[in-house]
Amino acid sequence: MNLQRGFLISVILALLFVTVKMLEPFLGYLLGTLVLGFVLYPLQKRLSPRVGERASALLIIIFTLLAVIIPFALTVNAAIDDAQNLDIDLNETQYFNSTELEEKIEDYTGRNIDIEQEIERVLENFTSSTIGSVSRVLNILTNVSIGLSISLFVLYYLLKDGSSFKAWLIDTTPIPENIQEELYQETNETTWAVVKGHVLVALIQGLIAGLGLYLVGIDNYAFWTFIMILLAFIPIIGAFIVWGPAGFYLIALGRTSAGIFLLLWGAVIVGLTDNFLRPLLVDRGSKLHPAVILIGVIGGIYVFGAAGIFMGPVTLGVLKSALEVFKENYEEL
Repeated sequence: MNLQRGFLISVILALLFVTVKMLEPFLGYLLGTLVLGFVLYPLQKRLSPRVGERASALLIIIFTLLAVIIPFALTVNAAIDDAQNLDIDLNETQYFNSTELEEKIEDYTGRNIDIEQEIERVLENFTSSTIGSVSRVLNILTNVSIGLSISLFVLYYLLKDGSSFKAWLIDTTPIPENIQEELYQETNETTWAVVKGHVLVALIQGLIAGLGLYLVGIDNYAFWTFIMILLAFIPIIGAFIVWGPAGFYLIALGRTSAGIFLLLWGAVIVGLTDNFLRPLLVDRGSKLHPAVILIGVIGGIYVFGAAGIFMGPVTLGVLKSALEVFKENYEEL
């Protein structure tokens, strides 16, 4: 490596470091926008020949706001309201009938146990932690507004100039074009597998489980539905951590029919989303191991924040594709 090339590489690395630091506060928004742009780009390709690239990109963004972002914001707002109501119920000690539970435990075990303080302590810690997180989100409302504005701006240009951006990457990246195309194809298949088989399934699973809570009359079902959607991204555990204890709780309160119905609803109806929808939506060759998804979700949250729920598995999926392409084309590189 000669002096001029080394100097230029040093300048590029320094500028890249500064650029990353500039983008760091909004990295989660930008990565989430990349995934959203990836999902919406096929629609852009179909619509742009009819109305033009700019008009189609604008129409898709408006459609996304009306069909996805606004309903999602309303859902989050409903979940926050339910969480606040849950906190009020806990403070008033009306949410759990501890006396009735103590009587049931004494009937079954013959032991008189005072569980009121312990139940309130555990649930208040959980709720205060949840409400605290919501409060922190509200405190950085300005940052969120800026992040969403940047996301919409970037999404517009990703849709409008996506093909030009890909052509620039192919021309700039020092890898043979055929290998790059193979990498993009593998990345495309793996990313779609994650989006359809994990993001979409988690959303459906959480909503179906939430419907079960609503049918049996569980209070604050909107809040618990939102929690179950997030938990559904975690393999093995999933939404069961909410609807399972809720079913047994109803049985303990004497609402046996409602509790059994909720348990059957979760085991059969919610379980179908894993047993039927996931194999239907994911090509077996592109399927990621559940352990990879688990690590991706948890690690992604640590690195990217809330966007890591989606970006963690996608990142590991892209890494998997890159390793496979590297292995297949090692001799040519």
